[in-house]
Amino acid sequence: MENIRLDHNYLSSGILTDRSALLLIFSNIVLIVFALYENWGILTVMFIYWCQSIIIGFFTFLKMITLKDFSTEGVNYNTMRPTAGAKIFMSFFFLFHYGMFHFGYYMFLISGAFFMSGAKVGTIDASMYLVIGVFFVNHLFSFIYNQQKEVNKKPNIGKIMFFPYIRIIPMHLTIIFGGAFMMTGGSTQAVLVLFLLLKTFADVIMHTIEHRQSYANQMKIDIEKANYKPGENIRGKLFLSFERPIKARSLSISFIAEKTVISGSGDSKSTKKYIVHKSEKTFNELEYLNNTYFFDFQIPSSIILMVNNLQIDSRYLRAKEYSQKHPKWGRYMYREFDSFYIQAEFDIPYSLNIKNKKEINIS
Repeated sequence: MENIRLDHNYLSSGILTDRSALLLIFSNIVLIVFALYENWGILTVMFIYWCQSIIIGFFTFLKMITLKDFSTEGVNYNTMRPTAGAKIFMSFFFLFHYGMFHFGYYMFLISGAFFMSGAKVGTIDASMYLVIGVFFVNHLFSFIYNQQKEVNKKPNIGKIMFFPYIRIIPMHLTIIFGGAFMMTGGSTQAVLVLFLLLKTFADVIMHTIEHRQSYANQMKIDIEKANYKPGENIRGKLFLSFERPIKARSLSISFIAEKTVISGSGDSKSTKKYIVHKSEKTFNELEYLNNTYFFDFQIPSSIILMVNNLQIDSRYLRAKEYSQKHPKWGRYMYREFDSFYIQAEFDIPYSLNIKNKKEINIS
């Protein structure tokens, strides 16, 4: 019973004390009220949602281009460095790619091809402008509110660029499943309900991911040095500096050896990660706020052999053998990366886990 009470407390303290989340909920309520009162069709709601996605993309671009201190971990597999040039490139790449995505959706909405019904988006009236304006104010407030909170943090620019694409998922699902449903005689209102539920779910997921990343930026892993040898001990501390307490099942700190293998390129690229070794220390408390946790992990003396001798899946093995026989062209067919890191992770009930990590070198 205690766990259930903690889970409930976490959910209420996480949402009800977050002003940006409350404003997001209010914005969606406004949309639902007007959709029902004005008897809007599915296309009208999708057009407003398209406008909201454009607003999100605009503020994401502003967030990326105004970053001062950021990381590029995981971007292009660590070949990109956190420079001003990288920030400008990624910001405008996002602007172009996200813009082209939404240009395609806009053409689809106004073409009359939706669900093969010939229906088109109608004239934009005052109520539609009002709802769009409410969403703009919501995301403007969220931009300012979160920028002030994370002024001393070091966000990951790749994760920032990824977040808005979650908004596209409801459009895909509604077009695919909603179109098939209507062609079998399903009602338009049923599809509208489906779409609004999907939209609300996407908004909650989007906010949750951003909320988790904000917490992750407040977890600092400190170790004695960056370079180690097999058999040595990794000693360090985890510092927490949360603005609000976190209620979680547990906090784990781990030393992980991981191998990433990549086969192919472009649309045919396939990636898989293997956990070669994991040592873990777990802490169980009622809540986590500001505290320091110590850890000490011994690196296995055979860690390098364990990584090098890892048995990979057959399809990746074939690509690896080809790359070894044809080194000139094989590097485009197969790549692998070894990584060693300390990871701190909160197991959060009914939500995405919060985690952060720090890379180390072992040679």
